[in-house]
Amino acid sequence: MLASAAPDVQAAPPIAAAPDPSGVYGGQPVAPCGWPTSVSMEGSCTGTLVHPEVVVYAQHCGASYGSVRLGDTIDGTGRSVPTEFCTTYPGGGPGTGRDVAVCKLAEPVLDVEIVPPLMGCEASILTQGRDVVIVGYGQTDDGNYGIKYEATAAFGFIDGNDEAFLGGGGIDSCQGDSGGPVFVRLPSSAGGDDAWRVFGITSYGNGCGGGGYYSMMHISMAWIESETGIDVTPCHDADGTWNPGPGCGEFPLDPAGAGGSWSNGCDPGELGGYAAVCGAAFDPATDPDPPTVTITAPADLTRFDSSGGQANVDVVVDADDGTGYGVASVELLIDGASFPNGLRDLPPWEWSAGFPKGTYVLSARATDVVGNVGESVPIVIGVDEDPVPLPSADSSGSGGDGGTGDGTDGGTDAVDDDGTGGALPQDTDARSGGDDGCGCAQDRGAPRAASLLVPFVLLRRRRR
Repeated sequence: MLASAAPDVQAAPPIAAAPDPSGVYGGQPVAPCGWPTSVSMEGSCTGTLVHPEVVVYAQHCGASYGSVRLGDTIDGTGRSVPTEFCTTYPGGGPGTGRDVAVCKLAEPVLDVEIVPPLMGCEASILTQGRDVVIVGYGQTDDGNYGIKYEATAAFGFIDGNDEAFLGGGGIDSCQGDSGGPVFVRLPSSAGGDDAWRVFGITSYGNGCGGGGYYSMMHISMAWIESETGIDVTPCHDADGTWNPGPGCGEFPLDPAGAGGSWSNGCDPGELGGYAAVCGAAFDPATDPDPPTVTITAPADLTRFDSSGGQANVDVVVDADDGTGYGVASVELLIDGASFPNGLRDLPPWEWSAGFPKGTYVLSARATDVVGNVGESVPIVIGVDEDPVPLPSADSSGSGGDGGTGDGTDGGTDAVDDDGTGGALPQDTDARSGGDDGCGCAQDRGAPRAASLLVPFVLLRRRRR
């Protein structure tokens, strides 16, 4: 078990009060996109996104949640994300120090910067009087419910159940804030990285305004990671041992007021560097090798016959970072040029595209989590014509009908008179934003990024 507090924090008996589902008292509404990792549990409780696929909240809130909601209110701007499952800590609840539950999301949240859990030596920051921030959607002293509020409170002490007491004097959580987060900044003056961590899970209190008790997130970290099968501690092992990976850094320096909007995208604001709070920072040099990437389908020199003016081609890419830290993204290219919607940040690395008549060079580029880039061997396909092999590296490439040398046209650019190409269905990939891309026949001399003339369609694939 991790040390719960610094030696100068004095334990005290809990307030004699029945556990009460704990809006934020004495606070104010957050700025647009403020504290974006604080989420609503279907309007009844509050939770914390601690990983793109993991939300932590309170055991006494139950496990019947089909979705969580990101946004500044429980039903306005923002969006809902479905859950894969939710589960509660066995035997936990208010007064046990284990008032903790977790939801695994059915799809990752990739557009919100995560504030990681407080772990290991970082817990020494929780000294008496330290400013911490309570966030929730619950009842407020000005009569609002369902609006995300924040309040700065003073840290008090940690009791014998490893529960933190904080707030009081009119600063507190209230009904509807149960399960919500408490954040603390690790200032460089105290050996931190000036970024924020989340440590508290709102549990119960002595009436709204009088202060309350909070389960400590790190105490149950081994259970959280075991239930979800996901490592949510980028700088530590689950027991608090310092073990930084490539995700141990670039944490938000101002999650309260970075700005933006949920409708147009929240601005993460300034991010920190690699963290070195409890030991040496992660060194990207420990992963010097780029990932390997191969187009496994279609085969090189495959000819496709069109139907209705185009041929639908399924492209499958295999990417592997070997002994490195993992593949971060894979990008599909046509004739050496990227196109809208060609970049994917999660497997499967598969696309379905419509090509008009012509010959095409397909390649793929993979980037690992520390920035190393690997590129595939390119392949050539033809639509309604036989593809011509690419010249070898030592060939002068004289051009000709194949279009592989001097840039003379080796195929027919199948476009309408207005240059828009044939009409294809709207892109349905959820991460693409709906922009039309395209794929078109090009001379196979130099890559031409601006020559993509026919809409390129990516089929949505459900991620888990």
